This record gives sequence, structure tokens and C-alpha cells, in this order.
Amino acid sequence: MSRRGNGEGTVYFDTDRERWVGQADAGLNPITGKRRRVKVVGQPRESKSAVASRLRNRIAELSTQSPSAPRTVGELVAAWRSRTAPKRRSVTTLAMTDSLISNHIEPVFGSVPVGALTVEDVEVFLDARAGSHAKSTLEKLRTILAQSYDFGVRRRHVSWNPARIAELPPGASTTRVGRALSATESRALLNVATDHRLGAWVVVAMTLGLRPGEVSGLTWEAVDLDPGSLVVFQSLAWPGKKPVLKETKTKRGRTLELPAITVNALRSHRKAQAEERLLTGDLWPHRWSSLCFVTQDGTPLDPANIRRVVARLGQQAGIEGSLTPYDLRHTATTLIADAGLSADRLADLLGHKDTRMVFGHYRHREGITISTAAEYWGA
Repeated sequence: MSRRGNGEGTVYFDTDRERWVGQADAGLNPITGKRRRVKVVGQPRESKSAVASRLRNRIAELSTQSPSAPRTVGELVAAWRSRTAPKRRSVTTLAMTDSLISNHIEPVFGSVPVGALTVEDVEVFLDARAGSHAKSTLEKLRTILAQSYDFGVRRRHVSWNPARIAELPPGASTTRVGRALSATESRALLNVATDHRLGAWVVVAMTLGLRPGEVSGLTWEAVDLDPGSLVVFQSLAWPGKKPVLKETKTKRGRTLELPAITVNALRSHRKAQAEERLLTGDLWPHRWSSLCFVTQDGTPLDPANIRRVVARLGQQAGIEGSLTPYDLRHTATTLIADAGLSADRLADLLGHKDTRMVFGHYRHREGITISTAAEYWGA
């Protein structure tokens, strides 16, 4: 065991662990009055000097921390969540963030000392979830840790941010890419949707390209079936597993003229819904009475319910693979774009601020011969 200089502690090689270990006395704890012992365990093949450097950094962190500074990763994440996250994230995103923290981060890192977290710890944490979670989920988990440590660095609770350096697993699966149905598949889906209680939901989504939450948030006051138009100004969200009506994603409303097929579907749906309300009577909840699409009890539609309906109708229509509500938005964009609608008008239809997402994300063109040059030079 080799002795280092005063105030730097001791660094020794642990033969059982086969790695260097640093220990030091960091003075009195300002809260308890007891002496603090700092211990840093090196990673496999980490050098003695690197462990000694981390030990010094940890002692320096403790010397600058205030008595109220977070002591564990869990406390640091909670401080970031309560002070900074609400300023940057929507209600829906905060609910998702809380779920990721409680289900993943807190059980693993909740009691880990805030200065003890390493890059390797974060990478092992992400690696363990690569097989069961999409790449987008891993990115969200890393972002929560990284932003929490950024918060800690700004307040001098920690001296560096290990999560910013950590890399995602090489084999992390990518987020599912949306698909667009062909014209034949679209007709088949619309045919089977005619006989379903929520068939009009599918028709609205696929003919207008609305976001799923926008379709579920439509109200009858916003729909004019004669001559045929509707106003999209809100969306149904489920933060904390409770339904909430909020502004659209871009916080901009838009008025859309309705195709005849959409008008007919909504007219039939309104008639059927009126009959359901008569049967339900006073039990129909007044709070949600203006929504176009609800359950048979008059309550808002859960996104999971909509996913099941769309997937089941896709199977009935003979469509291969799984069909999701967002695929209907992709389908509308692709079919209308291929018919010659300009990118600017498509962006207006979809509720985008500009055209970047139209062709980069929502439009899918496969096997199409581009004749632009031939037509130009031929003319």
C-alpha cells in the first residue's frame, strides 16, 4: 500500500478486485458533524494515476458543496426535475419523464453518491436495456441523467458530467419507421372501417392526416358538416394516465375543408353517437360531451384502445404487418403528395411550421421513376 501526500488520501491495488482503489478523509460532514470517508474504486485496467485524480476531484467536490447539495443521484435528478424540467418540457413529456425516472433511473442509481457515477456505470445501465427498449427510450434515459448533471455542474454540486460522455449501445434498435399504405390498401382499410364503431376516427385520420391526439380531441363545435369543414385547435393527451385537452403540438390552429368521404363518415358517426347517448342518459359524462370520439360510456379514448382498433382493422383489411395510428398520417401525406399537392400546402394540412418534416419524415416514395430531367430536356 503506497501513501500519497497529505490531503490526497491513499491509493492501493486491491488484488481481489484486480483494480486500484482510492480512499481519503474528506473532513466533517456539515450536516451530521461526522467525519466523511471517500472511496473511489477504479475500473478494470484503469491506471493508478487516473484513480488518484478521481479521488482528488471527489474531495474537491465535497469541499465546495453546500450542506443542502444533493448527496445521491436520485436527489440530483429530483432537484433537476422540480426546478429545471418544468420550464422546458410539456405536461405530457413531464409525465413520460417521471415514468422513466421511477421505473429505470431511481431503482438503479437512486442511492448512488452523486460524485461516484462513472461513464461506465451509465453505459452498463443503457446496455442492460438495449434488448428490451427502443433506441429512442435509451436516448431519453441518457438525456435525463445528462441534464440532471448539467444542473449539478452549474450549481457546483458536481465537477463533471459522466452521462454526456456515455455512448449508446452499438446494437440499440432504432425507432420504428412509419409506413404509408398504398392506394389499394387504403381503400381496403376504409371499406372495413365503415362497419366499425370508431370507423370514422380512421377515416378522419387517413383522409386529413391529423395526429392521433388531434383526432381524439376533435369536438362537434369545431365540425361543420354543411358544407364540410373542421377546425383543429386542440389535442387529447394522457399525462399521468389522465385525459387532458391541450393546444396542438405547434400551438397553431388550422381550418380544413373536408372531403365527401369524411363528411359522410362523420355524419353517420354523429347519428350513432346520439343513439348511444340516449341509451346512456344522465350517465353520459357532461365534461366530455362535446368530443366527437369517445368510448361507449362517453369517456375519452385511451391511445392504447385506438392502437388496438387500428391494428385490428388493418388485419381485417388484409394489410401485412402491424398498422399504427400514426401510419394513417403517413398514408395521407404520401397519397396526397403523389397526387401533386405542393409541400407548402401539405405542411399547412399537417399543421407543420415549415416543409422540412413533410418529405423528410411523412412522405414515403418507393420504386418511383423520377422523370424531371427527361421532361425538361424533352421540352
